[in-house]
Formats: sequence, structure tokens, C-alpha cells
Amino acid sequence: MVTDASSASIPAPPYSVPETPSPCTLGATSRSHHGYHLDVSESKASFDKPQSLLANILLSLLVLTLLLGVVEIAGRFLEGQRPIRRVAQYIWDWQRMWDGDFYTVSSRAAGWPPTQEFNGMGLRDRTHSQEKPERAWRMAFLGDSVTMGDKIEAHEAYPQTLAARLEAHGRRIEVFNVALWGWSTRQERIAYERLARPFRPDLVVVGVCLNDIPELQNNLGRPPAWISFLFQHSAFVRWLTNAQGREIANVEELFHAPDSRGARQGFERFFSEIRLLRDSVLSDGAMFAMLVFPFRFQVETGAPPPLVQRRIVGFCQDESIPCLDLLPALRRIGPSAFIDYDHLSATGSRHVADEIERSGWLPAGYSYHEDFRRLETGLARTVTTKDLSTALLTSPDPALREAAAWALGRVADHSEEVVRVLTAALSSDSSRGVRARAARSLGEQSNAARSAKSMLFMALNDESEHVRHEASRALWRIAPDPMPDVPRLVEALENEDQDVRGFAAWKLGEIGPDARDAVPALMAMIERGRDSGEIATRALEHIGSQAVRAVPTLISSLRDEDLHTRANAARALGRIGSREAVEELVIALSDDQGLVRSEAARALGRIGVTAEPAVPALARLLSDTDEQVRAMAARALGFIPGATAAVPELNAALHDDSPRVAREVRKALSRIHASQ
Repeated sequence: MVTDASSASIPAPPYSVPETPSPCTLGATSRSHHGYHLDVSESKASFDKPQSLLANILLSLLVLTLLLGVVEIAGRFLEGQRPIRRVAQYIWDWQRMWDGDFYTVSSRAAGWPPTQEFNGMGLRDRTHSQEKPERAWRMAFLGDSVTMGDKIEAHEAYPQTLAARLEAHGRRIEVFNVALWGWSTRQERIAYERLARPFRPDLVVVGVCLNDIPELQNNLGRPPAWISFLFQHSAFVRWLTNAQGREIANVEELFHAPDSRGARQGFERFFSEIRLLRDSVLSDGAMFAMLVFPFRFQVETGAPPPLVQRRIVGFCQDESIPCLDLLPALRRIGPSAFIDYDHLSATGSRHVADEIERSGWLPAGYSYHEDFRRLETGLARTVTTKDLSTALLTSPDPALREAAAWALGRVADHSEEVVRVLTAALSSDSSRGVRARAARSLGEQSNAARSAKSMLFMALNDESEHVRHEASRALWRIAPDPMPDVPRLVEALENEDQDVRGFAAWKLGEIGPDARDAVPALMAMIERGRDSGEIATRALEHIGSQAVRAVPTLISSLRDEDLHTRANAARALGRIGSREAVEELVIALSDDQGLVRSEAARALGRIGVTAEPAVPALARLLSDTDEQVRAMAARALGFIPGATAAVPELNAALHDDSPRVAREVRKALSRIHASQ
């Protein structure tokens, strides 16, 4: 007998008899027919409920859409009634303009010539040896365009002004200018970690411009990307996010509304970045300090109280950070310290250098003068050239030997004896600092040091990077002797030091046609794709027609993916003047980069008589969108005797919008008519 129906194994009958309705279902409307029970209300609910829910959802969405539409229309109307709040042009939007947090100038500098404005790191500074000189002290200035020296010459920027003074005063203090346009405190921290740190500075100084604070707030206080998207397309979202309330439109707001939310957040972000930078510098065993630059309006009559400077100085006191507020010093000079709203004039830069010298940040010692005085004290009389020579060759103190080498480079009589002693120190002194200073002093002797050239060439292989670099710069200052120098320079093209390779290629170009024996080595440098290939190309350009063997290599460079490589190759081919290059240069006239097109046109003009096949292509370039290209095409046509076919195009180009192009066209027509 089965007592539990759920566990029975007997199959259910074809028809089952419904159970008696429970009391809870008796009130429902129901029908029964032949033993079947149908609950009508329950079935209807299960059928109508999804439709009702969907209708409610759609109705709600419609109402919400209409409401948002009304709000958006009202927002756009009200937004149109308000003037647009503009941000001062001196506040950089670096996230949009740089596609990220950081940038440097794209530079192909290899250190040669040393007069280049930007170095290989993309900074407006000279090339430095990464190896730290012996008995030297390094300081790096981080900053923006104020520190970089925008709108003044590179040597007038305050870091370079300070460096020149220290060198003139015999201080062994090396100065780095690590600054670029638009960098804010965040980029300066990145610049320290990526660029300055490998040089192991002893002091890092960050130059603070007051627009750093709004830049940090406006860039780092942005909402996520999806909100930014809505912000661009919706007045309601713009009102809701109140982006203008977060944004600091100009520096003056920091003075007039210092307690606003935007100002408070800006200061918080600024101080946070300073702490991160300070901690990074201190962890490397270096010292950290701050310079605070004013804006020009602060040195003018009626300027507001320096609330921002007080806040920064107070922060520095709390954090034990040495801080130099430059407002008092620049206020004494007045507006002449500035070129515009914040950039320093050359006068202002000199006064900043004065204040840094007086700051107490520079260490005692690290001075050739002090070491020189020690020598004077020991002799109890005026030091002679002979005394310096003796000290350089025999003193057991490397600091005294280095000071003697420094002093010998400054003696008025550039005698053979001075050169001999410096050469001996360069060849055998155990101190790399002494060898480097001896090499530099030989360079300061200029052509009087010709007899030291063999030793200087040997020093290009010194184990010390600093010595190698000083030797190359000394050789750069001494006039070349082609016969003995070319083989030595060719050997230096294989040096492991990039700076030495760059020097050798540059010097070969300076020698010019007499360096024709170096052409195969320069070609090999280009073909290997070495980092000094651009200088090698320029060397071939200066060797000129004597470098005709290099034409196939340069033609290959015309097809390089790098636009500067193509442009340099075109320029060199023009100087060499080979007919073999004409066809490839005509192809280069269609390059997608204006720089390459203009250099190819210039080259064809220099080739001259054998460049007649290029005339139709040059004539087409008279309508190029690039002014430089049009000017170079017109000039080239003037130097190709068979360019009479381009006279109609030249006549049309007489009305070019560019005065420069029109001038080149007139000259070309004059030459063509004169040759007929």
C-alpha cells in the first residue's frame, strides 16, 4: 500500500481529478466544467501584468525625456544669456595640448656644435656629461618658460646667467636648466625623475610661477571622460557639474578669492605635488629648495597684498623647505624686470641670479680661487706661472693640481711651456678631474695648443666621459690641420662615445673638401644608422663635390621614413651637385612634408644646368600651399638655364600673397631673361 504519493512509482492516469478548492480560493471568480477547474482572475493577471509594467516603463521614460528636454532647452537659453568665462592664455591646458602629462622638445641634437640652443634631451641647455666631475657640485633648476628664458636669448636665462658667473668666479658648480614652456609642478616632478635624476644633482630648485596653481587645478580637477563627453553636448550637465566653479580663470583670482573652492583645491594639489617632488629629491640624497616668481602686476603701483606668496612661504616653513620669494627683489626693479605678464627680461634674470648667489644655498668651497689662495699662502708670495706648473706636476693634492690647471688656462702668455705642462697632466695625471681641467685649459689656449693635439686625440679614448668631452671641445677650438687630423677623426667616428662620434663628424665637415678621404667612413656611419648619422650627412654636405661617392647612400636616405633624414640628404645632394641625383630629387618634390619639398627644390637649383628635367615639377610647386616650398621652387628655376618653359607659371606667381615668394619670382625671371 502506497502512503506517499510523491514517492509512488506508478505512472499518473491520463486524467486527474482536481482537488477540492481550498478556502482561500473560494472567493475568486471561477468556472468548473466536467471536473475541470479554471481560475479566471489568476489567468488574466498573469497575462495582463507584463503589458501593464511595460506600458508604465515607457510612459515614465517619455515623461523623463520630455522633462530633460525642457530642462536642456532652459539651460541652453540661460547659458546663452551669460557671458563666456574665458581662461587666461598663460594658463596651459596641457592634457589636451600634449596628449598626456609630459613632453619635451623633439631634438636631434648630438652635442655638436656645442652652440646648439637645445640639447639631445630636448631642453634649452648645453649638453652635459652624465658622469659627475670630480670635486664638483651640481644644481638643477626645474621650471616652466620663466626658468627656460622664453622671449630672451638662451644665455640670458637666469640658470645660464648664474652658470656663467660661477665659471668666471672659478666655482666648480655645474648648473642645469631643466625647464620648458607650459610645464607645471606636475611636469617638473616628472622631469626630475626622467631627465635630471641620472645626473645626480646635489641641489634641486623648483621655480614656481603663480600660474602653476590654476593649471594643476584646471587639469587635474576634471571629471571622468564620460562626464566630459556629456559636458560637451549638454547645457544641463554643464550647469550640474559647475565646471567653471572648479576652474581658475586667472592668477588674480588667487588674490581676490583665495578661499573659493577652486583656489583651495588648487593650492592643495600644488602642495601635494611639491611634497612628492621634495620627497623624491631627498630620497636621492640631494637638497631641495623653491623659488617663487611674482607676476608683473605685483610690482606695479596698487598691487594687491601678496597673499599667494605668503601662503606658499608659510607652507615651506611648515615643511622645512628653503624658499626664496623673489617679489621683494623684483619689486625694487619694477616692471622693467618683465617682458610681459610673467616672463623675465634679461635684467630681471640677472637680478634673480643675484638673489640666488646671496641665498646661502651655494656651498662653501668648490672654488678654484680658494685652492689657489692655499697655494699662495704656502708660498708666502705671488704665484708665478712656474709655481703653477710645479704644483700641477708635483702636488700630492688633486684639488691643488686641478686649481693649477685652471689657472694656467688663464695666464696671459700662451707659451709653449704652459702647453707642455698641461699636456703632461692630461696624459698622466691619476685624477680624472685634473685631466679634464687640463684638456679644457688647452682649449682655452686655442691655436697656441696645436702641439697638444696628438694628446687631445688620445684623450678621446679616456676612461672618463668627462675627460673625453673636454678633449673634444678643446680640439673643436683649435684650427684643424687636414693631413694629420683627418685619419684621427676617421678613427674617432668608431668611438663608443656618441659625443666623440658627433665631434669627429662635425670637425670633418668643418675641414670641408680636404676631408675627402673620410667619405667612406661617413657613408658607413649613415648606412649603419648610427645616432650621429645626421652630422655625418652634414659633413658630406660641406665636403661637397669631393663627396660624390656618397651619392648612392644619400639617395637611399631620401627614402628614409624620418623627414629630417630625407631633408638633410636632399640638402647634401644639392651641395655635392650630382646629375645622378636629379631624378630622385624630382620624386622628393612630391614628398608629403614641406621641409623635404623645399630642400629638394633648393638642391635642384644648386645642381643647376643638369637639373633641367625638374623644371615642370618645380613649376607646379609655385602653387604649393607651403610658402617656403614656393620660394625655393622659384629660386631653383632661376638657376636652371632651361627654365624658360616655366615663365608663364612664374609670371602668374608674381602676384603671390607672400612678399618673399614674389621677390624670389622676380629674381628668377630676371635671371632667365638675362640668360636668353
